[in-house]
Amino acid sequence: MFNVPVSMPRYLAALTAFLLLAPRSIAGPLDDPHVGDTGFSGPTTGDLTAMYWNPAGLGLLQGPQIMVGGAWQLTSVSVARTSIDPATGTNPGATSFPTTSGSANLQPFRWPPGPSSFIGIGAGIGHRFGIALAMYSPYSAKLTMNPVAGGQEPARYHLVSMDFNHVALAIGIAIHISDSIQFGVAPGLLFPTAHLVFDEDTGMGNATTGSEAPANAARFDLASKGILVPSYFVSGGLHYTRGRLSIGLAYTSAPLGNGGIITVPTDSTNIAYGDSSLCTGGAPSNCVFGQMTYRLPSMFTAGATWQATPAWSATAIVRYVRNSGHDKITILVAGPTSQPLLGTTIPDHIALYRGFTDSFDLRGRVVYGQKNFRLGATLRLETSAVPAGHVNAAAIDGTKLEPSLAGEIKIWRGIRLAAGYAFTWMLPVSTGASVFDPTLAATCAQAAGDLANPACRASLNGQGRPTAAGDYRMWRQTLSVLTTFGF
Repeated sequence: MFNVPVSMPRYLAALTAFLLLAPRSIAGPLDDPHVGDTGFSGPTTGDLTAMYWNPAGLGLLQGPQIMVGGAWQLTSVSVARTSIDPATGTNPGATSFPTTSGSANLQPFRWPPGPSSFIGIGAGIGHRFGIALAMYSPYSAKLTMNPVAGGQEPARYHLVSMDFNHVALAIGIAIHISDSIQFGVAPGLLFPTAHLVFDEDTGMGNATTGSEAPANAARFDLASKGILVPSYFVSGGLHYTRGRLSIGLAYTSAPLGNGGIITVPTDSTNIAYGDSSLCTGGAPSNCVFGQMTYRLPSMFTAGATWQATPAWSATAIVRYVRNSGHDKITILVAGPTSQPLLGTTIPDHIALYRGFTDSFDLRGRVVYGQKNFRLGATLRLETSAVPAGHVNAAAIDGTKLEPSLAGEIKIWRGIRLAAGYAFTWMLPVSTGASVFDPTLAATCAQAAGDLANPACRASLNGQGRPTAAGDYRMWRQTLSVLTTFGF
């Protein structure tokens, strides 16, 4: 039997009740690189954020501990589309678009939590074990594209708005294999929520109406509702200490058992075509139902910390994120037979092509610490998960630089407060030739939908959409706060 402190069961029971009974309402474009991190955490640190970074770090816990943190994050993007030929929709042409902007404002006082939000409780048990329970949001993506003057929405065929979030609830344990080596594992549940709005051009390839004609736009508004069936994942890692050097290695799986696929029923679904919704004229208000499927990445993390002096330390962190499995979002919708447009004029099967690639997240960090305070500075470089030709309003990504500063003070006895500020700047991306080509639809129609035709295969994969060629910019500010209670 474990020698568990008497106070720990009450803490664990209270947090478990909070996590399970509270009501529930996506770095690269999906993962959140600030989970539980104000600028001090990583795969070599021994606090509760090890539940995300490296479960082996739980073996370094000393006594009971609670951590609660959150982040305010402001994202801004701009999209300047290349002009198109109004007849074919190809670039360039006589139809030009004003530059449009997009924004996302996330704060910790929301449900589900994210981004960077973290709630954890755990304890070190003697010098043999560490256990913990935590809730955080490792994958998130939120952005709303703003209409320009006159109500025009240049990016609407790729994105009007999106809010993807995935809440992880995990329990972890670490074991001391020897005085210098700890092994940890943290299985968990992943609860997804999603809300996606975009327009579908039902007139692509129509020589009479032309491409991107407003009259041919069908607006899809798909949202999940309530608590969904969770997916399963597992994290595992090793922590090694020798003298002044600490090394951490960790792996976090994609959702298990189905190739990393997440399935989100979108029970709150509406499709508008022209001036009315499909769910009118005697049809129930919720007559359309949908489903989204997509893949999430797995991650490898490595870090090393050198304690140069009792006060000064330097840390290097590398994360390898396997985004390449996220090739598309597949959407299926169904409605009553009284709506003959669905499945004919309006498609009931849509693939939103993504074509992500694997990415690296590199960090260098210097920390100065005394008994009652710490100061840290970090520089992060992240490679793009989206090839330039694949960039669109729903998947804006490029090489990013992020300097950040952090501070932590001891408030009273075992209570410490840490805060960090990070500014992320993406190098501007010019797509050149976009992988999205509206002429694919007409070419495939001429081939009678024969999948032996390359245009039909590309259309089925989601590339037969209005072009997304243009110039993209993005910057983000993140303010993180994390409070630690030690007992």
